[in-house]
Amino acid sequence: MLDSRHMRCRAIVDLAALRSNFRRLTERAGAGAELLCVVKADAYGHGAVPVSRALQSAGARHFAVATLDEAAILRNAGLGGSVLVLGGLESGTEFHAAGLGVEPAVSTIGQLERWNEAAASLGRRLPCHLLLNTGMNRLGLDFDPRGDPFGCDRLLVALAACDRLDIRGAATHYADAERLVNGRTDRQNVRFSRQLHRLREAGVTPRFVHAANSAALVHRGVGGLGDGFRHSMVRPGLALYGYVAAPVGGSAGADLGLRRVLEWRARIVRTRNVPAGEGLGYGPSFVTPRPMRVGLLSVGYADGYSWRLSNCGTVCVRGVSCRVLGQISMDLTLVDLSGCEDARAGDEASLLGSEPYGAQEMAGLIRGSAYEVLCCIGARVPRQYVERPTG
Repeated sequence: MLDSRHMRCRAIVDLAALRSNFRRLTERAGAGAELLCVVKADAYGHGAVPVSRALQSAGARHFAVATLDEAAILRNAGLGGSVLVLGGLESGTEFHAAGLGVEPAVSTIGQLERWNEAAASLGRRLPCHLLLNTGMNRLGLDFDPRGDPFGCDRLLVALAACDRLDIRGAATHYADAERLVNGRTDRQNVRFSRQLHRLREAGVTPRFVHAANSAALVHRGVGGLGDGFRHSMVRPGLALYGYVAAPVGGSAGADLGLRRVLEWRARIVRTRNVPAGEGLGYGPSFVTPRPMRVGLLSVGYADGYSWRLSNCGTVCVRGVSCRVLGQISMDLTLVDLSGCEDARAGDEASLLGSEPYGAQEMAGLIRGSAYEVLCCIGARVPRQYVERPTG
């Protein structure tokens, strides 16, 4: 990898901050609840392998990805522990998955039966988690009889027939855990509790029960589900990387002191004094209203710096907030350096990560989400892994 002095832009990933976030979330979950660390989408753009290794060194034993390909990357890198494939398995990939030692989240009876057939062919029990639909209506088994009059019976019959499986977990997914007053999460919990009760009556007693994502864990904690059920696992994703969706209609939960893990920087490749009345960039969508000092950053939408930040984004140069001017292009971005006369070619601008330039603030400008901002940082942006001391 190039020396940072020669990088056009770079993402700096603080593994010490990541481990600190893991410890704080573990404390929030409390005794008896394990963390299932979500590292899908290349660990939300942070780098799945280095992030997973750092989490494992902090005590993580369970990881979640979206696809079997993502699971294979972790296994091929030598990662131990359990790896849950949240998106389940495509038909025909069961033996590959079994060879990797991963656990699929089962969302259909067909997936359940194919996984059981693979277990029978291999002569051993294979683990999986049941993903139950409680109102998200995307993936998930339709266990609730109000949604499918025959769903309960079909699932219970299939489970009874699939006797080569180790049902390690039962899970559901909240639609909007950060909304604290509309009752949707409470209704999902009631459905989930009923489903767990039916499973227990049928003799299915998963070790892990999980639903809580980052927002649920931070704002709601880990509570009971009624009928003696309790979350024994939580699935933080965004919070591991230092962000939590703000609560809606209620007060924030615990202040865990989470630290932003990633900072994104781009180099100033040149500066220019531009007279009044000159257009900047394509279009041009910005015409200088006065003489301005303009800086050219070596980052663009091909790197994941959203085109929607044109004329509204801000970066930080030597502690000064500098506005994006004109349309962001594929590889380059113009910013106003009028308030930062000391800035020179070779300096770096902070695009993301340092206060107040976080993923949530950037998401507000592009009418997107923090997830999108982080996941869209492109593969051609080098990741540098550091250990910054706590301050």
